[in-house]
Amino acid sequence: MRALVLTVIVGLWVTGCRPPPHHYHPRTGHHGHVEPAPIGHAGKLAWQRVASPSDVPSTPPPVGTFRIHLIDVGTGLSVLVQGHDFAMLYDAGSNDRDEHPMRVLAYLGAALGASGDELCGSAATGRVAIGNVVLSHPHFDHASAMDLVVHCYDVANFWDSGRVNDTAFYRDLIAAIGRSTVTNYHTAADVPADHAMRVKGATTTIARWQRFSEGDVVELGEGARFTILHAEAKKLPDPNQNSVVIAVELGATRLLLVGDAESGERKDPSYPAGDVEAFLIEQHPKEIRADILQVGHHGSKTSSRRAFLDAVHPSLALVSSGPKVYGHTVLPDREVIDELHTIGATVLRTDEHDDRCPSAHRLGGDDGPGGCDTYIITVSP
Repeated sequence: MRALVLTVIVGLWVTGCRPPPHHYHPRTGHHGHVEPAPIGHAGKLAWQRVASPSDVPSTPPPVGTFRIHLIDVGTGLSVLVQGHDFAMLYDAGSNDRDEHPMRVLAYLGAALGASGDELCGSAATGRVAIGNVVLSHPHFDHASAMDLVVHCYDVANFWDSGRVNDTAFYRDLIAAIGRSTVTNYHTAADVPADHAMRVKGATTTIARWQRFSEGDVVELGEGARFTILHAEAKKLPDPNQNSVVIAVELGATRLLLVGDAESGERKDPSYPAGDVEAFLIEQHPKEIRADILQVGHHGSKTSSRRAFLDAVHPSLALVSSGPKVYGHTVLPDREVIDELHTIGATVLRTDEHDDRCPSAHRLGGDDGPGGCDTYIITVSP
């Protein structure tokens, strides 16, 4: 199974006073090929399932072409977006911090290269830059490898809701950002006068700390940028409610990254949208329209209400999940997958071969689930 590469074609909540939106500019079985078919005015999309590290392109895409990597991290979420002149990472979950190398770091090493550091899982030398890293919200399955990403790469800009989660993994992330000599830290929270944050008993000072707001536009590279559609720093009952939602423009193609944005309690998709999904429908009806959707909360019935999916109307739906039981439920929920099929979306899932993937072919180590269903989506002009 792992020798097979499948190539498929497909026809704030923030209220009250806030600083005005503005633009950010970066600092600096066989292998086959099928000509992709156009999708409306969204350019051309093609994708393949990755069978081994050798299938991961080690050079950036050509000018005008973009890659979206749905990385199978086991349980959690991690999406790498590349252009010829930029790289952006959205989340960096990992199944197990004790895996060496961790799946997300192993994948980044194959796609981008890595520095010569035992923690980074690579014997390469030199420093590799990632222009923008976005943490949707501070949950373990989205952030557990983020501290090592900041340690292993020169991350120019780190985007975080600012919602503090008083845990060891979030403490380690903030400490890594504080130690970095190149990272600019952006949150939706007001910047304290002393630029200090206290997490799990440790205080870290972050010199380059700026506030961002809903509506801000971040330039990624030539023909690519993202707009922040939801950003909330207040401590809400569930960090999922703090998910940083971004609409990514890749030429004429739009990708919507929602993290674990929800509509509320577990309900059938026919129930009315609520919570963050309702906010996005009401406040950003045009901006959430997208060709590609990262399905919220790993395909849980807490998200993906019919009204939201109709508003986004994606041709391609990315579901990142794994064998871990969330509460008493293994995700994704069948009702959500059925709803995605009903609206005509093609679904790519990271959990389909977890129980029948030879360990020798898993990206990022043989132990634990994941590493079997990474997909690379190519966006052509």
